[in-house]
Amino acid sequence: MMFVVKSAVVAGLYAALVTLLAPISFYAFQIRIADALLLLPFLNFFGLPTVFGLTVGCAIANILSPFGLIDIVFGSLANLLASLVAWAMGRKSKSIFALILASVVEVLIVTFVIGYFVLHLVGGLDLVVAFVGVLVGSIVSICVLGSTLVLFLMKGLKIR
Repeated sequence: MMFVVKSAVVAGLYAALVTLLAPISFYAFQIRIADALLLLPFLNFFGLPTVFGLTVGCAIANILSPFGLIDIVFGSLANLLASLVAWAMGRKSKSIFALILASVVEVLIVTFVIGYFVLHLVGGLDLVVAFVGVLVGSIVSICVLGSTLVLFLMKGLKIR
């Protein structure tokens, strides 16, 4: 039961953030603030239910995407892969190095999947523009905001 509740709360939060911040959540230069949540599975408290919630939340949010079904499918796949990385790394270590490594790998996954499949192949953007646009936004949302959120939960609230 708790798995479903955690998944639903995270899915709703992710979808709400993307919807409320839609003008900066799509297109070539995007800062998807909701992607800060992608590091939550790093913490045991959130774990696999959060992976599922982030995947479903992305699918729901991407219904609004100007790129249609391709963004629903590949955006959700990017979230699934990225959040699984955070979950796997968090199971091995709760060190700052592991958190930084998880955030960098997540940025690379999101940048490649969204930049290549959604923005380049479907959106027709030059590959470099697509990659740079997603990369910069992902660094802000995942590395800066997401890492800060996880560190606050770990250090401030003692959530592991």
